[in-house]
Amino acid sequence: MKFLKRLRGTFLALLPILVVVFFVHFFFYKFETELLLKFVGAIVIAAIGEALLLMGIDSTIMPMGDLMVNSVTKASRFVIFLIFAMLFGTFATVAEPDVAIFSNQAVLAGATSSKTLLTFMIGAGLGILVAFGVLCIIKRINLKYIYLAIFSIIFLLCTQVPSEYIALAFDAGGATTGVISAPFLLAISSGISNKFSKKESNNSEVFGMVGIASLGPIISTLLLFAFVDKSAGVDAVVNNEIISIYLDVLSQTALAIVPLAVVFFIYDIIILKLPINQKISLIFGMVVTFVGLYLFLFSIEFGITNMGKQIGNFIETLNTAYVVIFCVVIGFIITFSEPSVMVLAKQVQSATKGNISKGFVMIAVAISMSLAILVSIFRIIYNISFFNIILIGYLVALLLMFFVPSIFTGLAFDSGGVASGPMTSAFLLPIVLEFASLSSNPMAGFGLIGIVSMSPIIVLQLLGMVYKFELNQKDISDKKRAIKVSFTADMYSNIQNLENEYKLMCRKKGNEK
Repeated sequence: MKFLKRLRGTFLALLPILVVVFFVHFFFYKFETELLLKFVGAIVIAAIGEALLLMGIDSTIMPMGDLMVNSVTKASRFVIFLIFAMLFGTFATVAEPDVAIFSNQAVLAGATSSKTLLTFMIGAGLGILVAFGVLCIIKRINLKYIYLAIFSIIFLLCTQVPSEYIALAFDAGGATTGVISAPFLLAISSGISNKFSKKESNNSEVFGMVGIASLGPIISTLLLFAFVDKSAGVDAVVNNEIISIYLDVLSQTALAIVPLAVVFFIYDIIILKLPINQKISLIFGMVVTFVGLYLFLFSIEFGITNMGKQIGNFIETLNTAYVVIFCVVIGFIITFSEPSVMVLAKQVQSATKGNISKGFVMIAVAISMSLAILVSIFRIIYNISFFNIILIGYLVALLLMFFVPSIFTGLAFDSGGVASGPMTSAFLLPIVLEFASLSSNPMAGFGLIGIVSMSPIIVLQLLGMVYKFELNQKDISDKKRAIKVSFTADMYSNIQNLENEYKLMCRKKGNEK
């Protein structure tokens, strides 16, 4: 059964987190029994919820993206498509579990007074950049220049925003492109590339849309904190003793899924006009997606976030050397709980025709995750500026673009969005936020997702340089082999000519006799 296969996969993905918690509990830091039981229950609920969510996405979000792209048969329809792609991208982001979790964390830390406003600003930022990305694919604009232009705007806006909110903005960008929005963006980018390219589409044109779109929320969140919402309110923190956690999560899920469905079915009424059986199938898929998202978000609120906070308390009791060891280990292990990382590894293996294996990519991303957590913790301990870290990191990433094959530019920036999945927001971020609140202040913990998103961009491009070197070495080897074969062939050809001349000379002498 497909669901059981999904459930097995999601549970195995979450198992490393369970192992880490029990290892800490039995050997280092005893958790309360109630908290531990809630955490185990939350992991089970999260596995079921994520399995349903992924099934729903396969039967709704991907087909919706394909249907929207395939409907663009006339130039007059393209403008309508662009508007609805922007709206659909916006609400797909609002429906993203990572965004809901991140917005909750931002409110609880007192970073903003309105979770709804922050969520919709993040969604709007991605939606606008989706439309921009579609135009870039059609006009065949080089990705390198697009990223240079967007990052110039981002770093300019950073000068207008208080330093503690810059980290929050980059976290927003990293939290967006997850299990709901990423499939839609990939469907849009591949479909538009195939439809509007003058020549046959290749991988370098397909990759890049996710990376472009994930930069939109950084811009919109910076604008929010620069001009609108500089005041944070403790009163905005939701008190689960007054408002039931069940109803709170239900309202979050409804706010996420219902607008997404409404936007698509309005597009269907105007353009698609799908048959009734196909509509029923999509509605059923939406219901499955709704239930899956509800269960997943409920599991986060029920036990996973609180356990993350307790792990943060545990780290704060360690000396610096043990903090380093723990962060490296948990960063490495948590990578294998993010299903999107496995998808990324397969994409790299496919793009390089097996020259870079998916196992090698997984290890490389796991190392980058460990380093990202380590940098985040050291940033808190030694009060290092987040802007300096992100500026240096992205300057390196932008510089590497000019030394790697084009396919790796798009692939690397796409990887930044998918590397930071739900468990990064739900488990790792509370750890770092709790550690920051005990060490200095809660706001100092933000920036983890931004650094986690940046690290694979650098790592993947370094792998691109390795791939380019291997191709050059193979090319040199092939040329040497070709020269050798050619020389042998020439020698053989000359021998044949000499033999023919000798036989001809013998015949002449025989005739003379």
